Amino acid sequence: MLPSDTQVLVDAEAVAQRACEWLAAAAAVAIRERGVFRLVLAGGSTPQRAYDLLADTLQDWDKWEIFWGDERCLPVEDGERNSRMSLPTARRFPIPAELGAEAAAVVYAQTIREKLPFDVVMLGMGEDGHTASLFPGDPSPQPLSLKGRGAKDKESLAPPRPLRERGLGGEGLTVAVFDAPKPPPERVSLSVSALQACRQQLVLVTGAGKVDALAQWRSCVLLPIALAVREDACLLVDASAYGQ
Repeated sequence: MLPSDTQVLVDAEAVAQRACEWLAAAAAVAIRERGVFRLVLAGGSTPQRAYDLLADTLQDWDKWEIFWGDERCLPVEDGERNSRMSLPTARRFPIPAELGAEAAAVVYAQTIREKLPFDVVMLGMGEDGHTASLFPGDPSPQPLSLKGRGAKDKESLAPPRPLRERGLGGEGLTVAVFDAPKPPPERVSLSVSALQACRQQLVLVTGAGKVDALAQWRSCVLLPIALAVREDACLLVDASAYGQ
């Protein structure tokens, strides 16, 4: 089931514009009430457009703190790193995925432990229903551990299999992923519990390639996106992804 605050907009540009406005308003409230705005960024082209629009607005950037929902285990300077997507604040806390998935997961759990709850966690959805670096199809029945899914399951979305979250650092806040179905296979992700440890969630879904996964989510299939997104989240989706 989709969140109660699901807004269907005309196209990806409209989604990015609405996200920009929504984030600016959330930041203003957080800074007024707590003196800081802690935002977890999502990867993807639509979030990037929202960040570009937001970067051109006047904000109290020195009061923004930026975190990331997941990262690819690539060198720091690699253009495919999610940390290349950011906003104009010096208070950035990238995932040190260059250390390797397991070591980086431990370090990042320690980094974010004292920062919770985040003010806003942004999430996107892949065409297979994954979010951050939590992928569908893990064959293990254990409910509290996740490492990704195997190559044999890459083409399958159904039936859904239980997800596992393997929290490292003693807090269950991060996940070391070793066999992601898309390159690179080694990644670090926030866990479902960490993605939900926030005051608000903002979810962006655009493009006709997402229509099948969104339909499954609407039908209560337990894809990773469905497990990570709270009922009170704000979901911005464009008409093509919604199937209109």
